[in-house]
Amino acid sequence: MLVMTTWLSEIAAAELVPDVAGEQQFQEQVQPLLAKYCFDCHGNDVSEGDLTLDMFKSAGEILPEQETWQKVIQKLQVEAMPPEGVGQPSAEERQFLIQWIEETLAAIDCVREARPGRTTIRRLNRYEYRNTIRDWLDVDYQATADFPADDVGYGFDNIGDVLSLPPSLLEKYFSAAETIADQAALKVRSDFPSVIHKRGVEVDGGQGGGYADGGRILTSVGEMSTEVELPTDANYEIAIIAFGHQASDEPVKMSLRIDDHELRQFEVEVSADRRQMFRTVHRFHTGKQKLAIAFLNDFYDPGKADRNLIVHSVEVRGPIAGELPQQEEPLDVTHAILQRWAMQGFRRPASEQEMERLFKLYQLGLAQGEGYVRSVQLALQSILVSPNFLFRVEPDPQEGQSQRTLNDFELATRLSYFLWSSMPDDTLFALAKKGALRIDGVLEGQVRRMLRDSKAQALAENFAGQWLNLGKLAQIVPDPDRFPGFDEELRQAMKTETELFFTEFVSKDLNILDFLDANFTFLNGRLARHYEISDVDGEEFRKVSLSNVNRRGVLSHASILTLTSNPTRTSPVKRGKWILENILGTPPPDPPPGVEALPDDDDGQLTGSLREQMEQHRAKPICASCHKLMDPLGFGFENFNAIGAWRERDGELPIVASGVLPTGEAFEGPQQLSTLLRQKKQERFCRCLVEKMLIYALGRGLEYYDRCAVDEIMKTMAASDYKFSSLVMGIVNSDAFQNRGIQSPAAAR
Repeated sequence: MLVMTTWLSEIAAAELVPDVAGEQQFQEQVQPLLAKYCFDCHGNDVSEGDLTLDMFKSAGEILPEQETWQKVIQKLQVEAMPPEGVGQPSAEERQFLIQWIEETLAAIDCVREARPGRTTIRRLNRYEYRNTIRDWLDVDYQATADFPADDVGYGFDNIGDVLSLPPSLLEKYFSAAETIADQAALKVRSDFPSVIHKRGVEVDGGQGGGYADGGRILTSVGEMSTEVELPTDANYEIAIIAFGHQASDEPVKMSLRIDDHELRQFEVEVSADRRQMFRTVHRFHTGKQKLAIAFLNDFYDPGKADRNLIVHSVEVRGPIAGELPQQEEPLDVTHAILQRWAMQGFRRPASEQEMERLFKLYQLGLAQGEGYVRSVQLALQSILVSPNFLFRVEPDPQEGQSQRTLNDFELATRLSYFLWSSMPDDTLFALAKKGALRIDGVLEGQVRRMLRDSKAQALAENFAGQWLNLGKLAQIVPDPDRFPGFDEELRQAMKTETELFFTEFVSKDLNILDFLDANFTFLNGRLARHYEISDVDGEEFRKVSLSNVNRRGVLSHASILTLTSNPTRTSPVKRGKWILENILGTPPPDPPPGVEALPDDDDGQLTGSLREQMEQHRAKPICASCHKLMDPLGFGFENFNAIGAWRERDGELPIVASGVLPTGEAFEGPQQLSTLLRQKKQERFCRCLVEKMLIYALGRGLEYYDRCAVDEIMKTMAASDYKFSSLVMGIVNSDAFQNRGIQSPAAAR
């Protein structure tokens, strides 16, 4: 932090200060006010709350420290700073400071100072690894159970800076590669063609015996044939292993025939001490067809030479999914399989050198007698442990350039891991190959398609789940004596409700402001009984219209209410803090050292209702400033108990769920508070959601210059009636998403 501030201060006068008047105001008016009211706690070698304000010597040093100064604004707005009991600025002084800081933070030149930022190379996290393997190889590998938990940064587990690669995880990757390749051999018919016919002792023609471990020999011009039955119209690979008894001046010639029509001729140049594999591809029709191998050029010189054809095995592999390139020469199917795998695994076309290495691995397997399937597995395993698969690699701009535009494969990858937590699908790959993603309307069309896809459920599980802290629900253990109705079935139902609720906004492209007071939710019988809602039975969840206004919006979900409670009682502080952090984007500071929390039982020194106890607790000046922000929000939902059930009384005492926000707005009960948050705090809610989702999409924390992107996304949303798709498109169209910058000098230090 200090290094960055020092570096930026060196260029502040030229680049970051909005204007000369702003700098003059800072020196002549702002700094004296800060010294008068703030430095006693946040300056002069004192740093309460880890905040030091006297380190800022110019207006230019403020701009990069957006987060710090946004907190200063929030404290000033609700009169939480300076604390009670010390000198207070006048209303005019307070408003001047707020306005000056806001104008200074907003003064970045989004044209001259625009920069996309730089995301640290990102390893696939456990969820992305699992989903990628599922969509690529159709293998359900439970990486979330087998791999160690990923570290979290800025609230999410897909942040490049914290996704390290410890040795223990590297070992897991090698073990997983072998397991996945083995399962893929059994399940991926499009890539490991199944053997429709092999060898076939029922072949007509030729002579059996001791040739090539049961192979058959043709000693004169003729053919051996068999009948194969194909399950579907598709491309199939025919693979023949053969050798010859060579004689005279030309090699053995072999013909492959389908239903008496020659498909291809081969020259069999090897002798009995070697075997040669011959492959070709044919589009078969469903049903039975005759497959024949003919010997074409018999030669016999009594006592001197005898030319013969020996066929060791014949395999028909398929069906092979997808379109195969049209070539004059028959396609080498194995090479095509490896090429497709490499593109999917690396999320870009493989280079010639990469393909050469993969094919050599395959050939090495064959040479060692591993067989076709195992040999291809070896190549697949090498892809699975390659850094190009395990990491999302984006090269930095060339030397001398400050940024570069991502290519279409990189853009498709960012898009798919943002919306699906998985690799691009065939449609995205095809568009990327054509360089067509940025053609007018294409990118927006793809975003809308992807949001409608079932794989967009990953947004609910991974983005919303972390934004709303749903993962913490599994750690909550309500007191079984006080809440005997709570069980694992109810816990899971709570989480599912919120995930389905969020998914509805994604798939139906709803107004995101409805998130705060929507008149619908998703219930099954178990959760409906908990909510005292009738006519909902069974285990399946369904969309339900809510007549009870107090149950509207995500803030009344039992999942949120439970994870923000204590085991024995509600916690207005936790609920208020959760709303400040996750809905309004204005987290309060941690409590000062030595401040004890309110007792979690009825044996504490404070008496009366919980509200009365809280009022006694926050009567202490050291507690008042933060509780002034949190408590009203938390008390608005006090009608819901510690597991989210409605109540009118807390024991013998009536519930009082009214309050006044620090900015003066009054409310009565959860419905009015949710409506108030939507109507009066929509800018804060939208900005909070934009910032959270932008962090998730980019895989990095936001810098001061990202305010330009956030502001532009906010405008896009407002112009589109706050539809969910406008939030996503605003992010996808941003320079931060579509470009990659260089590492700043400060960060490099």
